[in-house]
Amino acid sequence: MKKQLALYLLFILLSSIISAESLVLDCQNNALLFQKQVLSDKIKDLDVQANYSEVVKDDHYLLKGNVSLNSSTYFLSADEISINKFSKTSIATGHVKFQDNELMLTGDKAVVEKQGEVTHTTLNKVKFHYPNSMINGRAQVVTNDGTKQVFSSGSYSLCPLGNSDWQMKAGKITLNSSANKGVAEDVTIEFLGKTIFYSPHYEWVLEGRGSGFLAPTFGSYNESVTNKGNNYQVRIPYYFNVAPDRDFLLVLNQLSSRGSALEGKYRQLITNNGYLGYGRFEIEGLYLDKDKITDNRRWLLNSKLDLFSTKTNLSIITNRVSDSNYFKEITHSNISDTKLQSHVDLSYKNQKKNLTMSLFAESEQLINNGSASYTRAPELSFNKGYKVLGGRNVNLSLISTKFIHKNSNITTNKTGVRTYVQAKFSRSLRTNNYSLTPSLNLSTTDYTMNDVANQKRNIASFNLDSKFFLERKISLFGTNLTQTLIPRLAYNYTPKKDQSVLPNFDSDDKNDSYEGLFSGKKFTGIDRIASANDLTFGLESDFIDEEMGDTYLSLKIAQVYRFDDIGMNGSGVLTSQRKYSDATMSANLMIRDFAFNNSLQYNPKTNKISKRNSSVGYILSPKKFLTLAHHNDNGKKLAELYGAYPLTQKIHVFAGINRSISDSITNKETTGIAYASCCWAMRLAHFKEHVSGNDYAYVTKFELVLKGLSVTSSNLYKRLKEDVPNYLVNLDNF
Repeated sequence: MKKQLALYLLFILLSSIISAESLVLDCQNNALLFQKQVLSDKIKDLDVQANYSEVVKDDHYLLKGNVSLNSSTYFLSADEISINKFSKTSIATGHVKFQDNELMLTGDKAVVEKQGEVTHTTLNKVKFHYPNSMINGRAQVVTNDGTKQVFSSGSYSLCPLGNSDWQMKAGKITLNSSANKGVAEDVTIEFLGKTIFYSPHYEWVLEGRGSGFLAPTFGSYNESVTNKGNNYQVRIPYYFNVAPDRDFLLVLNQLSSRGSALEGKYRQLITNNGYLGYGRFEIEGLYLDKDKITDNRRWLLNSKLDLFSTKTNLSIITNRVSDSNYFKEITHSNISDTKLQSHVDLSYKNQKKNLTMSLFAESEQLINNGSASYTRAPELSFNKGYKVLGGRNVNLSLISTKFIHKNSNITTNKTGVRTYVQAKFSRSLRTNNYSLTPSLNLSTTDYTMNDVANQKRNIASFNLDSKFFLERKISLFGTNLTQTLIPRLAYNYTPKKDQSVLPNFDSDDKNDSYEGLFSGKKFTGIDRIASANDLTFGLESDFIDEEMGDTYLSLKIAQVYRFDDIGMNGSGVLTSQRKYSDATMSANLMIRDFAFNNSLQYNPKTNKISKRNSSVGYILSPKKFLTLAHHNDNGKKLAELYGAYPLTQKIHVFAGINRSISDSITNKETTGIAYASCCWAMRLAHFKEHVSGNDYAYVTKFELVLKGLSVTSSNLYKRLKEDVPNYLVNLDNF
């Protein structure tokens, strides 16, 4: 482990200021080399102060004792200053201080020479400081022409003055603000007093982003198939700032058990070209020529194209890997995913004409022992709305979809084309006291099947939804609130029709949510339209802060009463059903940093709760929060716990766990600790993810951020964001 850590530290400083954002660590240290001076507002004059002055000869003056020169471009003070008015040269000795609009310098001796509009300065045995950027260091000699500073035998750091946790030492350092570039020769990097890196030449950008090395990341992982002991991973990224609207990231990824892989990611912004509009293009990949264990090539290829115009949007996404075990064996992440989705989505929307059209096609690749499902290849949809007098609306829609399945045959997973046409007529009647919305849906569905008989279904449905609006003013805990009370009543009717002979491409049982009960729909998708002769009762109430407009408490309850004891199940078969549905209830409470959310389905027949989702959270900041969630879906129970807590001002811990209570399996577990000093930060994270049975994948990641030299690992930050919700600590802005 010590050898691996040393290897990581060797690479960690192959980095530069490569970031789309400026690096800001919370140092809270505004120390300066000396008290900042206000430069003179007299453009041509030089303000002179001294305890003693004499004229040595014509145009040559000698000033002694608390001497200071102040112009519109610089300030210079010393024990003694000699001025040559003819050559416009000043020589300062003893406790020299120099300041211009950009930097501050102190030293033993200084020579300041005015050459036209440019002031050239040379100082010996120097301390330097750029107050705005916090750059500071030391040098034997500094030459400064106002835009370029050259430091001989110098050091460079972004730690505050008096702090040398890390510093770069070089035989020569050149900082060019006009070119936004730093160059160093014969470079060593010291961290906590130890030399950890050497390079004969080193370049970086002073502000913004630029080409160069990013901070490498180090990790350890276990193999689930062989070599189950710890293995290590080192990723060394190099960033290419190709242009203001495009960049490229190249990464050498060394996996001790698998071999060396190359990664790349290209990003480009697309400007308006008159046809495709604005957009963004990304493509990334990984290539491992020969896996040490399997002897196979392993690769990943993802791309994303998004184009936007006033009325048209285009999205093309591709996600592909070499084999189904790629994520389990190469990236050691996304192990619970079962498929990779790729799609093309072209849509047109004209709000003035209330017209939308879209063309969609998708494909899937199974991973991690996933099972195939139906995919749309392609789907064409059309929707046109008409607004008529008196709040009447007519909506016409058509959806034609070709469904394919990798495991299709004439008995299971049947494939074909489904064409669905619907006409919806509705009218909205609304006052300050109530709303009434009747609607009528007429639809026909045609199934053109492969190798089996075609099918067709015609069906109509009616819905009447009503609300009554009540409110009152109340005071609770000294806060003026408005309480709203909305009784709601809806009637839904759809005739009984056996649909067991129809294929089922995309329909599934819907959760009995509050809004779902009022819709009258029992299934998702189009293939199953359940019969209904129902009356839905509901009540909702909100408690709203009159001054802030925030909703403190929201309560909802609803239940369906059925006039018919015959309904339809998911197979499309007509079967007996209860006269009433489960009661759906929800309560959401938000008071300052505290949040409580609870929703449940209560079965009156068994007097038991069939489904429940509960969560409680206390969130003060991204590194100080606690959230707890519990889910129960007909006996399948799941618990989640996430949190972060600052142990000290500099140290915080974070953790997350997702555990199935029903089968005592921990699906995901994340733990970690982070430390941030004034100018550097580090984070250690450990991930545990269930693979199958008693097999788990273990991954440990470590990152070190030196202000001005390295940035947070985007891969690690993304994974922590997914596995520990609300933990959004980016060490670049720690």
